[in-house]
Amino acid sequence: MKHALGCGLTALVAGACAALPCVAATTLDTRLIASGLSAPLFATAPLADGRVFVVEQGGTVKVALGGMVSTFLSLAVASGGEQGLLGLAFDPGYANPASAGYRRFFIDAIDPTTQDTVIASYRTSADASVADPASRVELLRVDQPAGRSNHKAGWLGFKPGDADHLYIATGDGGAGNDPDNNAQNRGVLLGKMLRIDVNRDDFADTNVNYGVPADNPYANTPGARGEIYASGLRNPFRNSFDRATGNLWIGDVGQGAREEINFIAAASAGGQNFGWRIREGSIATPGIGDADPGGLTGPLLDYDHSVGASVTGGYVVREAGSPLFGRYVFGDFISGRIWATAADGSAQTLAGAEELTAQLDAGAAGPLGNISSFGEGADGALFIVDYAGRVVQVVPEPPAALLLLLGGTALLLRRARRPQPCNAEVPQRTLHNAVPGDGGLPPAGAQQAAALAQR
Repeated sequence: MKHALGCGLTALVAGACAALPCVAATTLDTRLIASGLSAPLFATAPLADGRVFVVEQGGTVKVALGGMVSTFLSLAVASGGEQGLLGLAFDPGYANPASAGYRRFFIDAIDPTTQDTVIASYRTSADASVADPASRVELLRVDQPAGRSNHKAGWLGFKPGDADHLYIATGDGGAGNDPDNNAQNRGVLLGKMLRIDVNRDDFADTNVNYGVPADNPYANTPGARGEIYASGLRNPFRNSFDRATGNLWIGDVGQGAREEINFIAAASAGGQNFGWRIREGSIATPGIGDADPGGLTGPLLDYDHSVGASVTGGYVVREAGSPLFGRYVFGDFISGRIWATAADGSAQTLAGAEELTAQLDAGAAGPLGNISSFGEGADGALFIVDYAGRVVQVVPEPPAALLLLLGGTALLLRRARRPQPCNAEVPQRTLHNAVPGDGGLPPAGAQQAAALAQR
């Protein structure tokens, strides 16, 4: 908050400013985009037309525009645990009529019959706010272990400047300690970052519609799946590309000890092994004892469960004029805390990051709950998805002088009381009972409160 400016205007505001607690240097506010959503998991605004697309875990994609919410797509998905509709990505050529990806988008969902992961494409109908269900093309199906409902990952994305290759994050398939050691097995697609060509079809099977890029690191390795780009991941639920650099940021949900942020530089050819289940973050996984094969890639940042227990990967902010410009913003689902750290690819620590929780909770959109995702707009705007049913946008806080000119004295005084001191401990959210030792995505519906802890 710009206390000095506001305090210099009136004695009333001066009195309020004198009572303000210490807050971080960054000055932020929030703006409500949508509310009343059902277990939202992701938000994106691929076009500069004001529409924000929101993924709901139960199988619906909603469109928010001007305070109104409508249904874009609805499909049947598996429910329970961390299953459901988990990811959404728009083709880079979505708005270009000359592109193979015109009006095309991709989803990651759990099949309601087989409980396998399905990657499929759809096209928008003549009505730009409604998808065409009949346009569905199944690209890829990933076998999931029977009877396990967690660690399904779900993120999809395109690297900036590359309209051919879709990146897909998969979890290890569930249960504790990756009992099948899927993340280290290059013969299966679980526990990996995949990279496929969506504009080519290498397979005769009509239900398999993609190509294996020849420059993938294991495309010509006997016994390995050529789709694999990186391995050793547990549940990389939310990830992102830096739109300015092409660097890939991976938020991999930990088990009982560490949460981690992993990093792949834009120039990398892939092939990283991030260590799960051998390692959990920067430490050897407790109770496992697998031999270290060497050559593992450690996290760029990790933290223990004293501050959070389920990392939510975020974005490098590239919105012009944002106080967060050029920094990576991420959070924790269980504690609800949010941080910003340097985005230059060097090793970071949580102690060196700036915590944004108190400021954002004091924003105009109200306190946040469990952070299920972040999102990005066409102009680089940063969204935060609250699993309780809201999407908010992070915006710069208006100067105190502007608030006064707009008659915002009461608002200024109200918000002045809300930020916490810089050294205050931020309590964990009270929407769930956290049980350490596992991690992943919460389910929707009646089981929500009890199963949030299973993430």
